Amino acid sequence: MGYVNVDTIYEEQENGKVEIKNDYTSVEEMAVVEIVMKKSRFIGMAFHVESDDDVHMIIGNLKKSNKGAKHVAYAYVLGETYNVAKNNDDGEPAGSAGAPIYEALKQAKITNTLVAVVRFFGGIELGKSRLTRVYNNVAVQAIDAAKKYTMIFCNEVEIKVSYQNYGSVNKLFSDSNVHIIEQHNDEAMPVMKVAVPVKASDKLIASIRARTRGAGSIQKYGTGFYKFPYKPME
Repeated sequence: MGYVNVDTIYEEQENGKVEIKNDYTSVEEMAVVEIVMKKSRFIGMAFHVESDDDVHMIIGNLKKSNKGAKHVAYAYVLGETYNVAKNNDDGEPAGSAGAPIYEALKQAKITNTLVAVVRFFGGIELGKSRLTRVYNNVAVQAIDAAKKYTMIFCNEVEIKVSYQNYGSVNKLFSDSNVHIIEQHNDEAMPVMKVAVPVKASDKLIASIRARTRGAGSIQKYGTGFYKFPYKPME
């Protein structure tokens, strides 16, 4: 049920082709927003989740702690390929609550995230079209308000340089989009293990070689997802 067109890219290696996976974004901390429409209160919340069990626990807790609420509608997406996507109207007219919440998740291209909207009914019917817009709006606001992060597929690279070049290379890391995995010094030279976004690997490695004039060694030893600060898409 994924909603992102995942283009499979490959990097040629001596031992064959290695699949390069797409980056993905998730909510890091819970966010809460509220909209009042025709005396009904709509409280939207965005949560980080890793499984269906996480979702069921959170929804159960919301229903217990909001006993006066008429509905707790929600939608969620799981997986680095957005392969699990579910929604629930919780008694609202079919398609008026869960689906527009899911649409907000889809538009944000976000995963491992649950958005729930608690509705306290104010006594005035809104009609399906207005109800749909309100649920979507509060979901969008909850996602926008939440702190987020991006998991980026990286090459894991071990770099050994001389002490003479260490400062220059370290400065390059601080100016680049690099995740430091480990740094230590052996008797001969500093050793740095870094995670470099796959799309930026060639450029960074070329810069290191230029700064060190080919001294030392650069060796890729693996791949994996690493956490980076979230940057909104342009």
